[in-house]
Amino acid sequence: LGHCDTTNMIVVAGAIETEQGDGVQDVEVEVNGGLFNEMTLADGTYDFSLASGGDYTVTPMLDVDADNGVTTFDLVLITQHILNIAELDSPYKIIAADANHSETVTTLDMVYIRRVILQIDDSFPNNTSWRFVDKDHVFQDQTDPWEGPLFPEVLSYNNLDQDDLFADFVGVKIGDVNGTAQANGLM
Repeated sequence: LGHCDTTNMIVVAGAIETEQGDGVQDVEVEVNGGLFNEMTLADGTYDFSLASGGDYTVTPMLDVDADNGVTTFDLVLITQHILNIAELDSPYKIIAADANHSETVTTLDMVYIRRVILQIDDSFPNNTSWRFVDKDHVFQDQTDPWEGPLFPEVLSYNNLDQDDLFADFVGVKIGDVNGTAQANGLM
């Protein structure tokens, strides 16, 4: 007793990157609500060695600097989207526009984004500054990311029995629909 048997360890590893492919640094990645956790590096990578046969949930979290990449130009683009002048061209940008996590994009989201730009608020209501979507998720409707099965923001494993070296997420900076947020120290 008291020693670790590493012969039955399984590796779960991946990268957390923006839609443009930039690694998201300092994301706290937890396994089973804090059983294990680590921070992503500048390239957005993380890895865990887990006992085989276990049930695991991998959850990325980052909730700092709500104003990172959020500008009045984002408000212009969201306005054009709401008015059907020029729709946001990816489900990730639409998720980014949903500042209040209501699963819709409305002028109320613009109010909350404006409050962050003006430094009246330092966070978004009912939301984190970043959200993370399983990279393998296929959106049923590219113009409505909430249509069909809800996009997974965690990865779950039951009876883990083989390595998963592509446990990847797409990082979505809330409020930043034109992709100007600084995702890591290398940018």
